[in-house]
Amino acid sequence: MNYEIVTVEEKRVVGIGTRTANNAADCAEKIGKLWNDFMCGGACEKLECLGEDAPVYGLYTNYNWEEMSYDVIAACESRNCPEGFVEAVIPAGQYAKFSFRGDVRASTAEAWDKVWKTELPRAFGVDFEEYTNCGEDMQADINIYIGLADICQSCGMPMTREEQYGKNADGSKNADYCCYCYQDGAFTADCTMEQMIDFCLNMPESEKLYTDKEASRKMMLEYFPTLKRWNK
Repeated sequence: MNYEIVTVEEKRVVGIGTRTANNAADCAEKIGKLWNDFMCGGACEKLECLGEDAPVYGLYTNYNWEEMSYDVIAACESRNCPEGFVEAVIPAGQYAKFSFRGDVRASTAEAWDKVWKTELPRAFGVDFEEYTNCGEDMQADINIYIGLADICQSCGMPMTREEQYGKNADGSKNADYCCYCYQDGAFTADCTMEQMIDFCLNMPESEKLYTDKEASRKMMLEYFPTLKRWNK
């Protein structure tokens, strides 16, 4: 399934939510009820949405991998947040955007199945759906946005947790480099790009990631020059 990398500005949305998991027997039922309550059960009418044709959003957030669970929120941008509703933030950042037109239920479920099978450096912070131009036949323009992790600009590692980020000299987080490449305001190793590639390919855990090391080396030699540390 094709996608494009886009930059999204921060959005604040208001809606109703539930918690479920992909492997839960009642997952589809809970999400279906959530959307029915939001769109047909009067919840949406209580919100002061920003425009008659304003997009409707479906958010997935607060992932817990021990339980394989997450929060689902049906929402829109609103001027108010009534009692019983939740406010959520779609953070600014880079997202993989999958776009299509189809049935808001069947087509979206089919698209998510393909999204989960797409290799992406996912941040697992907030992922969301955006619905516009929905007709009475339940056909709509649908965008699925997958939040992307910051990539270490030295070794290419996705940084999905705070402790994975490097530190500046003053102890603050460095958003460009991981903790293995950058500490106390300096690189942990003085090396060439080629040496960094060799290091990445020969780490113990790399055996499972790079079964064809020569093909992986070729790919890295094309990719690493795009990283900040090496693009000079």
